[in-house]
Amino acid sequence: MSMDSFFGSLFDMVESNNREMDRCPKCQISFVDFKRTGLLGCDYCYEHFSKSLIPTIKRVQGGLVHTGKIPKNATIEVVNKRKVDALKLKLKELIQEENFEEAAKVRDEIQELKRGLEAGDDHAE
Repeated sequence: MSMDSFFGSLFDMVESNNREMDRCPKCQISFVDFKRTGLLGCDYCYEHFSKSLIPTIKRVQGGLVHTGKIPKNATIEVVNKRKVDALKLKLKELIQEENFEEAAKVRDEIQELKRGLEAGDDHAE
């Protein structure tokens, strides 16, 4: 292990520890408290702990966008609109990753769903 990687790892460990021991200036909850309880103390915690929260939220929820639940009695149109929204997000991610082949498939799927929505097709998937 080189000296650079050793000190880099050490620095990352210390920085991570400092972040976890850091407290919200408004409510005084620590990141360790959040990890233990899963609850933040106030609205300012989101801003104060954002660097640590974002990876945690992505890992737990699979993303940063809340989509909610679809009611059981929702029409196919509502379900398909939700699918289109989710696919648009996936398309953006694929383009950012430069995975253009998969992005083209997702684009085609979006277009197919939109055609079904425009035609009022109740059995579009």
